[in-house]
Amino acid sequence: MSEAPLRWERRGHVALLTLNRPSALNAFDLDMMRAHRERLQEFADDDDLWVLVYTGQGRAFSAGVDVKGAAEFLEWDAQDRLDLWVTPNSLGINKPSIAAVHGYAYGGGCELALGCDIRIAAEDARFALTEVRLGAMPGGGGTQWLPRLLAAGDAYLMLLTGEPVDAQQALQMRLVQRVVPNGELLDAALGIANTICENGQTAVRLVKEAVQLGAALPISEALMLEQICFQRARTLAGPEIEERIRRFAEKNAKKSKG
Repeated sequence: MSEAPLRWERRGHVALLTLNRPSALNAFDLDMMRAHRERLQEFADDDDLWVLVYTGQGRAFSAGVDVKGAAEFLEWDAQDRLDLWVTPNSLGINKPSIAAVHGYAYGGGCELALGCDIRIAAEDARFALTEVRLGAMPGGGGTQWLPRLLAAGDAYLMLLTGEPVDAQQALQMRLVQRVVPNGELLDAALGIANTICENGQTAVRLVKEAVQLGAALPISEALMLEQICFQRARTLAGPEIEERIRRFAEKNAKKSKG
């Protein structure tokens, strides 16, 4: 009996989702796509899960779509493909997501990482959208996520050449936020996730909402959106804010006495 294509672990308030088809470089077949969508919905619906972390089993994060195992997927109509190939941000999940990337993140694997909020790369990570080399184009969000995250020239460079970028190049482009030694990758990603979990979760989710919705608005409207989210945070988490301020003041008072 073959292993499940995804491994799902709960680590406190963190969900750890491991792409688990190492013999296929964690490429997605149809079963894996369906299981992935179900897990994302589970994460979105579970109020006790606050941050999602992706990692890959074996020597790759993900090589994208398995052309053999999902051949018919490429022939489906646009809406059906869009419904099945998903990322946390394509679904509009209002909780943070982190991609811990090692080895290959090619094609849809790169697009999955782009559809997360934070990307941490191991030193051996390689990112590429290679579809143009096959005469095709990205179909998992690459042409839309990449220009929203990088300078236009850097996005075009990856999209039009299909050439891979290594971890340090990705850091220079701000495609990833940190580069760490391979053996420290998962701990680094989980450390960030746990730091997020220590913060007020109402505030965390409203910050993400303000950033995502505000990006599509003129600055004057975006600033008003921020004020609305600020007030919502005060209303929804007022007692928590007061308690956190009280503890902060007590901690500072102890430091000043010491």
